[in-house]
Parts: sequence; structure tokens; C-alpha cells
Amino acid sequence: MDAINSTNKSRALAILVNAFATVPGALWVVKKDDKIKERIKVLCEFCLETSRQKDGAFISSDQKGVALIFDSRKKQNPISWLLGYIKLGNKCIGWSRAWSIIKREHTIQSKRPKNAHLYFWMLAVEDNSNGVQTIIELRDFAYELSNKTGLPIYAETTSKRNKLMYQRYGFKVYDTWAIPQQNLMMWFMKREIA
Repeated sequence: MDAINSTNKSRALAILVNAFATVPGALWVVKKDDKIKERIKVLCEFCLETSRQKDGAFISSDQKGVALIFDSRKKQNPISWLLGYIKLGNKCIGWSRAWSIIKREHTIQSKRPKNAHLYFWMLAVEDNSNGVQTIIELRDFAYELSNKTGLPIYAETTSKRNKLMYQRYGFKVYDTWAIPQQNLMMWFMKREIA
């Protein structure tokens, strides 16, 4: 695994955009109009840059998988944080939807633990059908990071398929959130230190 830098950033972004273009949770956030693909890209850029600033953006050795995972105690520079959210509001969410997204984030944050942990924000693999080795590399990296830091790993997903994958790799559901108006279920997952 390599840290994502200016050399491999565009490759990592392409993997994220491709993987999250159909994820219900990502589609929930973006404004639905004829620019939805561009809006998904802006969302992924935001997540990638935020993770890079928290020293938590990584790409697999085969350049086919991305893990955005960082220590929950890491903070962004306040100016970068503000500029990122302004861009997100202007080019991804739309200001008319900002309040609903703020409420969404508040609910999600309230379900996360207050104690220090690794937050596995995004996991993306270029080719889910043949990307088993890439997924194993990402998994092993996350486990090693958890063991090295002594921190459990927390994540969320709105994809039943991803929930099952997380469970196969030792995560347990610790909470859920049903969002009937969006016809979504969000699972909150954790993996204790091995």
C-alpha cells in the first residue's frame, strides 16, 4: 500500500468515482440532476482530500484499490475544512439540500463512538469480480494499521453487499439507521482489535 500523493491521486480518484457512482449512500448526498456524475466526482475529491489531510488515503500496490482510513483524532486545517465544505455545497450537494445533509451527518456522527478509533470512510476496488487480491491487500493493511495503533476500526455502509463483505472480514453491526424517505438502511460496523 502506498500513500496517495500528487502522482497517484488522479488514479485513486478514478477508482473512487467508479466505485461510488452507484452506491446508495453517495447518491443520497449528491444533488440529482443532469450533472450527477460530476457531483459524484466532487464528493469523491472531497473525501480523498480530507483523508489525505488526515494522513489516511492509500492506494493498493496494483493501483486498483483505495482505502480512506484514518485516526478519528486527526483534524484538518480549519481553512481547508471550510473551503472543502463550500465547494461541496456549491458543486455537489446544492445549498437547498444543505440542511438535510447536515442533519444526516449529525445522525451518523451521533452513532459513532466517542473514543479513539480508525474510521474506514471509503473502500473502493476497480474490479469487484477479479479484485480479490486487491481486497485482501486493503483488508490486511487496515488490520495491520489497527494492530499498530491499538485502535478498533469503524465504518458505515448502505450497501447490503458491502455489509456482508465487512461481516465476512470480522466486522460486526453495532447499530442501524432506517431512512424510509430515502428507502435506505445504513449499517454501522466495527471490528475490534485482534
